[in-house]
Amino acid sequence: LLAGWALPAAPGPCPRRGCGEVAALRAMGFSQEQARRLLALQPRLGPEHREAAAAQLLLLGLSTEAALALLERSPALLRLPTERLRERAEELRRLGLDGGRLLRAVSRCPQL
Repeated sequence: LLAGWALPAAPGPCPRRGCGEVAALRAMGFSQEQARRLLALQPRLGPEHREAAAAQLLLLGLSTEAALALLERSPALLRLPTERLRERAEELRRLGLDGGRLLRAVSRCPQL
């Protein structure tokens, strides 16, 4: 290397808590504000739970805002094991509950 020249520093871990998770949620389509609200739910949970729950709700056809509203209304969804959450989502799809139909059903029966 020439004198006075240095290689750029390698990117290190993000200094702020949750910024990697925010990036993952943003990649799913959540806005910065929505990702922040989602991170505030069950803050002691690992990121994989929030990401898995959000992903399953998005795969059911919910918008990011609808998925976030559902998780805010029923934060217990975040504590479900990923496999159990996937099974429930598959069952809802099998029953034909996705997108708008799912929103209507959940508004009437939040336990669904």
